[in-house]
Amino acid sequence: MVVTCEKCHTRFNLDEQRLTGPKVKARCSRCQHVFWVEREEELPSAAPPEEEEYDAVPFVARGQEARPSGPPLTPEWQKVASDEELVAQAAAKAALPKPSILLTAGAKRSPWPWIMSLILGLLGGVLVGCVVMWFWGYGWLAQKVHLQDQPSLSPAAKAAGIAKLETLPPPPSPPADAADLKDLEIVGQEERYRGLVNRKGGQLLLIQGKVKNASQQPRGPILLKAILTDPKQKTVKEREFYGGTVVFDDELQSLDPEEINRWLDTPGGRAQKQVLKPGEEQSFMVVFFGAPPNLSGYGYKIQVIKGPVAAASESRRQ
Repeated sequence: MVVTCEKCHTRFNLDEQRLTGPKVKARCSRCQHVFWVEREEELPSAAPPEEEEYDAVPFVARGQEARPSGPPLTPEWQKVASDEELVAQAAAKAALPKPSILLTAGAKRSPWPWIMSLILGLLGGVLVGCVVMWFWGYGWLAQKVHLQDQPSLSPAAKAAGIAKLETLPPPPSPPADAADLKDLEIVGQEERYRGLVNRKGGQLLLIQGKVKNASQQPRGPILLKAILTDPKQKTVKEREFYGGTVVFDDELQSLDPEEINRWLDTPGGRAQKQVLKPGEEQSFMVVFFGAPPNLSGYGYKIQVIKGPVAAASESRRQ
């Protein structure tokens, strides 16, 4: 069959066997235009009109003789093409360019697969968002609520930035114990409270350092005392504790306050080391629970209140 491009009007010879459906898409090989091609429906052949027989009377002009009539003329629609004409028509059709068949008109697809894919994608996104909020959003929300509960700082405190506790010199030891405690030195003490919040004990104040046995005899267990004072040098809190306890930040925030206090009240602390050899150092840590959120102007002092000379048997056990 012969088809014509709708854009450039180029004629093509298309094999009807390539039409797999009622209509197909074809691409013009000349201008690349895509157009639909429909199968031609075969029309029933029309019967030739009936011929009427009549006697033809030749026209004779006046003064002329009648001439014998020749063979009757054949109408154009009754002419039969010769073999040469049929061959020429077939060659002309074969010379026409052939369009490229793109695809046949397929059946209408259901939209439900796309709708189900969209719904599953949305549900997956919601699930991932819930997991992210569960692991990271809870900590952010707890910190936000805690910051809102804290009282606002004064302009002077905001200008000073992070408040620094003032280290006060320890008061003189009692006269009776002065000779026994002079060789127990406190070194490397520091305080921390920013970001330390216990789930039960509230805001924490942490003071840590080391105590050194500078005597020539084993000493222990070492008992210390921490005193927290306000900006007016008035004692706010004080706590007696034994050396030998070190608690990490994650433990300070999650452990029960009673467990931490039990280590501080036990001779030898968490490390269970009660005796210090001559020249040996021991780490210590004291924790104040429920400390004020703004410690600007506050101070503290650490002092040794007990450090007896250990017996030789206890020194060998350590």
